[in-house]
Amino acid sequence: MTMTQTSSKTDSRTYPSAFYAAAGVGDLAYEQLRKLPELADKLRVKASELADQAAATDVPQWKAKANEYGAFATSKAAELTAKVDAAGIRDSIVSGTQTAAEKASKFYDTLVARGEQAFTEQQAGTKPAAPQAEPAAAPKAEAKADDVPPAAKPAAKKPPRAAK
Repeated sequence: MTMTQTSSKTDSRTYPSAFYAAAGVGDLAYEQLRKLPELADKLRVKASELADQAAATDVPQWKAKANEYGAFATSKAAELTAKVDAAGIRDSIVSGTQTAAEKASKFYDTLVARGEQAFTEQQAGTKPAAPQAEPAAAPKAEAKADDVPPAAKPAAKKPPRAAK
């Protein structure tokens, strides 16, 4: 099974684009998981700071402030409800949905390209330290195929046995 390296043509891929998109999601998740220990340390420090601030706060004063803002928000909501333009909201939702669909399509294509690159690198046995923005080029993949030792290449197919 040979792998063709072109991300612009879907008909030359070995696997469906959904396969590569899933691989792209996995690669993206792996990249983000590597950042978790550092983020956890930062959040621990921030939580400690916030706990110190909370201990020094006057709770009854904040409750009174919250009740005051709640009453203001309720009156403002009643006032704005009368000014709602349903047609304007519908048009806004339709245009927003179209924009979201276009962005989702572009993101899917990005995941497919990332998955193709990750899959190709995994097949070649290499993984870069930082992910690249574009898929690997065809000459690079061919150079990796030449580096495979002869023992790793598949054996020739045996002829069928004769019937007795």
